[in-house]
Amino acid sequence: MVNTSDLRWLVKCALAAASALLLCAVVKPWLPMVPLAPTAKDNLLIALNRYQRGPTPDLVLLGSSLTARIREEHFATLRVRNLGIPGGSPLTGLRMILLNPQRLPKIILVETNLLSNVADETLVEKVSASGQDVFFRPTRMAVAAYENWRHAPADQTYSNADANRLLREPPREYNNQVYLDRLVKSYDQDATALLQSNVDQLAQLVSTARGLGTRVLLFEFPYPDQLDQTRVAQDTRRIALSRFGDPHDWLHLTIAKGELRWPDGAHFDERSAAMTARAIEQAISQPAEFSP
Repeated sequence: MVNTSDLRWLVKCALAAASALLLCAVVKPWLPMVPLAPTAKDNLLIALNRYQRGPTPDLVLLGSSLTARIREEHFATLRVRNLGIPGGSPLTGLRMILLNPQRLPKIILVETNLLSNVADETLVEKVSASGQDVFFRPTRMAVAAYENWRHAPADQTYSNADANRLLREPPREYNNQVYLDRLVKSYDQDATALLQSNVDQLAQLVSTARGLGTRVLLFEFPYPDQLDQTRVAQDTRRIALSRFGDPHDWLHLTIAKGELRWPDGAHFDERSAAMTARAIEQAISQPAEFSP
């Protein structure tokens, strides 16, 4: 025989749970997008949360780990979001921000150094699903909000002073030959089929973004001389230029390559990253280089 008090208790629990879920569904439309919950090391998701929830930036950077090294705070006059993905592709970043056409920035810059990486479908799906939850998830939102609070951007005045200090210093010297030798071997391969496919996808995404009123420019970071001569670097440049042949498709950076340093053979050190941020800012501000 069923215990009446136990049955009442189960009914009350079910009603309470249903009421909580209903309340979450009702309040969700009035809440900002539930942020993704990053870990302490997941700088991409932190930057993406700021992009989704903060003021629309002037400029978004897309690319690989080469782009991820550029600090947003080292731009003196532009409001920048850096969505570079370590080990990733600009295809991923461009697909993510196109999920919300109402928040597109004025300018999107796409790094073309590493176009042999495919889009991260799992990450794109994760970002897409974050805006489609029927119910507001209080616990997840609290955790995500805490992580984003912990990784709040640095004070702009302090960051500008830090960048200026770095730029006054002489370039450091690194013993990176062993890293360069390894990279040269890994870059000396035939990736033309994958490059062609990715560049075709990139062209479609760029056309979509431009059709929505956003200015999209491609750019290439300087490589160390040994990497610049590898097959992957040359094939990437050739295929990208064959598809984006108009000079106005590109942001042309004026930067003294002799001042740049790559401690691990591929990625900028902090001073070089600060120099590159300022070079990007200068190129954007020059109408002759930036006219349609």
